[in-house]
Amino acid sequence: MHTLVRRAYLATFFLCFLCATSIVFAQSAGNSGTISGTIQDPTGAVLPGAKVVIENPVSGFTRQTITDGAGHFQFTNVPLNPYHLTASAGGFAAVARDVDVRSLVPVNVTAQLVPTAAATTVTVEASDLIEDDPTMHTDIDRGLFDKLPLESQSSSLVRWSRLLRRV
Repeated sequence: MHTLVRRAYLATFFLCFLCATSIVFAQSAGNSGTISGTIQDPTGAVLPGAKVVIENPVSGFTRQTITDGAGHFQFTNVPLNPYHLTASAGGFAAVARDVDVRSLVPVNVTAQLVPTAAATTVTVEASDLIEDDPTMHTDIDRGLFDKLPLESQSSSLVRWSRLLRRV
């Protein structure tokens, strides 16, 4: 009888241990996902050694990696959130994508980097938007006087409006 009780305690202990372990595993695996993918050039050839960065500006979470010889990258155990993925390589323009990790299902990203062209110079010319006139003045459109409601014909506004129409 004593061994039967001991076996029942051991079975209960192992059952509780197994349940607790599965709950802990489910919680740790349920709150994170995986981002993986390939970095290519415009012809579809893979780019080994490209730098890939994911970041979430709200949480401050940031990770970076380098693509392997086959152009593949992978981020594991990534918390469920939206991320900004940036890929760059020497001689290529960086590309950015928004990636949303919502479940345990891995997110697969394929990005194509475009070769950078020769340096481009853009010259923009514009006048100042701020007036440099030191005197105080108010700009009024002539059409404004036609739209103003007037109380009477003898109002001073009517006289001014007639004078401005003649000008």
